Amino acid sequence: MAIVEVSIVPVGTGSTGVSEFVRAAFAVIRESGLKHELNPMGTCIEGELDAIFAVIRRMHETLAGMGCARLVTTVKIDDRRDRPHDMQAKVRRVLDPPR
Repeated sequence: MAIVEVSIVPVGTGSTGVSEFVRAAFAVIRESGLKHELNPMGTCIEGELDAIFAVIRRMHETLAGMGCARLVTTVKIDDRRDRPHDMQAKVRRVLDPPR
């Protein structure tokens, strides 16, 4: 199971506002059924890498279909294979340290 953070920035849209594009990309993630968390700078997605990469591809195609001729994408992957992990557990380990 992997945790991936993705941020897609449309370039050359003629506006500094990108919320309509973020909404469209986020809708693709929600429709995927994968566990996810939106944050101010991107979205974290939890699942199998192949499924996550397929979602990122659909996000790109969706934004391209909206007229985005150029997309800059940042992807961070935490692919831990020695034991199970999830987004909430990672956050809990920071917020609720052992006593």
